[in-house]
Amino acid sequence: MPRTLLEATANAPARRRLLTRALFAALCLAGLAGSARDVSAQPAMGSRDLVISQVYTRGGESGATYQNDFVEIFNRGNVTVNLSDYTLQVLVVAPRMTGGVLTPVGIRVVSSGGSVGLDPGKYYLFQFAGAGNSGAPLPTPDSGGGFFPTNLALPSASGRVALVKGIPTHLYAQFGCSVGVDAALADFFSYGPTNCVEGSANFRAPSQTTAAVRNTDGCADTDDNVADFTTAAPTPRNSSTAQRLCTFASPTSTVQFESSTASVGEGAGFAEIFVTRAGSTGPTSVQYATVDDTASERTDYTTALGTLSFAAGETRKSFRVLITDDARTEGGETLTLALNHPTGGVVLDTRHIMRLSINDNDATAGPNPIDTAEFFVRQHYADFLSRVPDETGRTFWTNDIDICGADARCLEVKRINVSAAFFLSIEFQDTGYFAYRAYKASFPGNSSRLRGFPLYRELWRDAQQIGRGVVVGQGDWTGQFNANKQAYTAEFVTRPEFLLRYPASQSPGEFVEVLNATAGGYLSQAERNQAAAELTAAGNTPAGRAAVLTRVIENPTFKTGGEFNRAFVLMEYFGYLRRNPNDPPEGLSFSGYDFWLGKLNSFNGDYIQAEMVKAFISSAEYRQRFGQ
Repeated sequence: MPRTLLEATANAPARRRLLTRALFAALCLAGLAGSARDVSAQPAMGSRDLVISQVYTRGGESGATYQNDFVEIFNRGNVTVNLSDYTLQVLVVAPRMTGGVLTPVGIRVVSSGGSVGLDPGKYYLFQFAGAGNSGAPLPTPDSGGGFFPTNLALPSASGRVALVKGIPTHLYAQFGCSVGVDAALADFFSYGPTNCVEGSANFRAPSQTTAAVRNTDGCADTDDNVADFTTAAPTPRNSSTAQRLCTFASPTSTVQFESSTASVGEGAGFAEIFVTRAGSTGPTSVQYATVDDTASERTDYTTALGTLSFAAGETRKSFRVLITDDARTEGGETLTLALNHPTGGVVLDTRHIMRLSINDNDATAGPNPIDTAEFFVRQHYADFLSRVPDETGRTFWTNDIDICGADARCLEVKRINVSAAFFLSIEFQDTGYFAYRAYKASFPGNSSRLRGFPLYRELWRDAQQIGRGVVVGQGDWTGQFNANKQAYTAEFVTRPEFLLRYPASQSPGEFVEVLNATAGGYLSQAERNQAAAELTAAGNTPAGRAAVLTRVIENPTFKTGGEFNRAFVLMEYFGYLRRNPNDPPEGLSFSGYDFWLGKLNSFNGDYIQAEMVKAFISSAEYRQRFGQ
């Protein structure tokens, strides 16, 4: 049986690392004990049916049934799950460390015995701390009897649990709401008041004597927590519990990766990833996502998220993962690719998780390639437009820099202007900035959506969705843009986070008023009346709501007012540093963001006078993405 090791931090420098979001509650499901068995020789890399099956949050309190909080997962599918393909994220409380407030604490369970699997119909039990000593002990937890630090507990009244494919740095259990729109998110459960749910409404928080229990022993899964879970007496099950096999109708159509592994040379530019469909041939879709493993989306490849749509009769589609040809000697690295959220009657087949290996081409560390015009321009296409450059654009921008020759001052000015041009371009303004405005118009700032901002991964996913198939100046690019934006807003207004704030029961007038107020009140009374009348005429449908949202975010004052500078600074972090402005190394603070926003505002948006773009492209953090 494989031995498990608990990786966590105990000394003072490590304790500071515990307070970073990058380590927030990452419980990596690898090397798990009980009846988990070695699956390293099996071709299946996971199951489409690993779910969160039970959550108990009141352990140890007076009158509690059990001494400890726990989370239980279940394999409801028909193949063995490779647990090293998944991560469990939770919101935890560490009272002795921080006075009982919610704290970013990360723990990793690592196997010394290779990949391990959870058989069909089997459970796996994670034990957390309790708030006292009341109640009975749990059955033997598969997590090894507890975690370090031993005082980790789940929040009692409101919290989130996320089951994720891969080992992501994105914190699904704390910030943002990617339910239904990020293929890396395998399952999600939230309880108590929260602005993020799987499904239609919040699920009530457990009590001392109740847990959230997935129906039919864990087999039910309609992607709606209220429909799938029941408040019932806690019945913690571990990997020694008797097998409970679920029965399902045989799928008529499946979708999966063409292969479970692939490799690409670092200098290849991109990897083409193929997805195949079998069975019925009607229109279907499936979402895809990249997740870090040993490779990093900041330094080794460009984050890829989106939806593949199969037209009637299509059986094979593909998407690209852009590869960064840096000047580091780092050996081979890997990333995880995930499929999720199929539509049109298809289900995920066993190869819905795959590994992509990047083969290093650097025997020695060379000069930093970001200093060359060719690499600088090509990387801007990846970082801001998420695509391979078209030849016309690449040549134009490269020549615009190379014309300076060895003139250092000319080169500095040209690089700054070329770089800013990507944010200011029509293509980015109608993709990334359009998506940014959708979030800012729709959501107020709160504890999980700080300042109402989209997160790095959320914005890039949406920008790639809007920009799919578009190259400005080629073909009917304006028509494609308009169609993409219309499809995007129609999907955006059906997301759980949007529906929690704007329930379908709202009248057209109420919807328009709340949305306009959230955006900052840019629509006049006459415009609000007209929008409400049009929504009423449309039958208060999602399409009608999407039209109202578009009216708000395309309002000229909203586009060119205060949001423009705020978005400009945010995209400096997203584009150049590939992270949120309050991520490490800056910690949880927006101080750096606020500094640059203040400078930009003080110079009335003049990025040259503010020296903002110059500072980011010359920063050590940016340059070290590609070399020394």
